[in-house]
Amino acid sequence: MVDRKVVVGGAVAVVAVLVIGGIAGAMVLGGGGGDTPTPDDGEDDADDGSDGGSAATPTPAATTAGDGTAANGTGNGTAANGTNGTATAFPTVTPTSAPTPTATGTPTVTPTPTAIPTRTPILPRKFEEREIELELRRMINDWRDRKGLQPFTNANGSLVKQINRMATNHSVAMSENGELVHESNGLSTGERYRAFGLADRCKFKKQDAQYIVDPENDAYQFEVLHKTYAGRNYEEGGETVYHENETAVARDIFQEWKSNPVYRDVLDYPEINRLGIGIELTEDNEVWATGNICEGGKKNE
Repeated sequence: MVDRKVVVGGAVAVVAVLVIGGIAGAMVLGGGGGDTPTPDDGEDDADDGSDGGSAATPTPAATTAGDGTAANGTGNGTAANGTNGTATAFPTVTPTSAPTPTATGTPTVTPTPTAIPTRTPILPRKFEEREIELELRRMINDWRDRKGLQPFTNANGSLVKQINRMATNHSVAMSENGELVHESNGLSTGERYRAFGLADRCKFKKQDAQYIVDPENDAYQFEVLHKTYAGRNYEEGGETVYHENETAVARDIFQEWKSNPVYRDVLDYPEINRLGIGIELTEDNEVWATGNICEGGKKNE
């Protein structure tokens, strides 16, 4: 046995080279027979093989695998090179819990309002002012009939035609000025009745009362007004409205007159029996409407 001193990492380790063991190993590899080889009697037995022999192969240190067993051993935790060193297992790593994400509330999605399709405007000349007037008369008379009142009569009589001219004159003036007002051309409602020869003819005695309702003194009780549109989109009460024919236009005017408490009182007098209607339709599809009431003296007027 030859002792060699090897310096590893600054420390002296005694490595015992078992020559006999090496020779025995060679005999095993050779089949166990033959002469036992005799070591060379040279002056220096170099381990690096320079004398023609084989250099002694250092035994590698056992390497511990990641599972705690020696990488070159038998897996039972001992070093495979014959020493009694026990492989040190890696410490168990406790996994760090990932932080639980905070749930984010689902954002409220504001629905996109449905766009109202823009309808193609209808030329004003496609509408008949007379047709709007007749449809409006029919709606008002049906309403009065349901209330137990006599309908407005003689739509083609001379008196109604005269009232129509007065009402139309006012609707034209409002359209030209762009204002929905009771005064036009410097004349109030009562003064217009007088100018058209209707002030005395249209006044009436109120039932259950001892006074006369006169257009010159009680003008607000003789006239109703409205502005709307025909054949084009327009905004009303936050909604887009479109009147495609004369009936739709007449209905809009009627609803305004019926829902307005002042105008409703004008149209449901039980004593009156004539109604003049003036409709003016402009090139911008505006519809200006005026209604004037009267108590007719003769049945055929």
